[in-house]
Amino acid sequence: GRAIPFMIPLAGGLGVRVVDVSDTRAVLAMPLRRRARNHVGSMYFGAQMTLADLAAGVLIFRRFPPGPYGALIKRVEADFLAKAKSELRCTCTLGPEVSEVFEQVRSSPEGKGEGWLDLELRDVEDKLVTRVRVLGALRRF
Repeated sequence: GRAIPFMIPLAGGLGVRVVDVSDTRAVLAMPLRRRARNHVGSMYFGAQMTLADLAAGVLIFRRFPPGPYGALIKRVEADFLAKAKSELRCTCTLGPEVSEVFEQVRSSPEGKGEGWLDLELRDVEDKLVTRVRVLGALRRF
């Protein structure tokens, strides 16, 4: 969690915390603070996407540390299903197909791969607020 402001300096004041992380899943949470609130009182789109970006980054960099590897998001698809009126928890899942593609980056001559990661942002009542898919790209240096 302490590395988050270094990964994305913009996130430093958002109060993001790591709830859980494993090799196939990362869960991060962000409170609804003034800094992340939009003009209608719900969580700003940019704050939600920052949370999603961080969840994907924490998951990928757990297995593929920065330095020997670099990762970035090439594409984002988001479906907003409800207003985010409370803290959000973002769960990022690395499916078996993407996991296999990313593992091949370690030994392939090309040293790069990409795949879709699925994310869900849920409120404190476990209501699905936003569904996100990101196309993550991984490269070995």
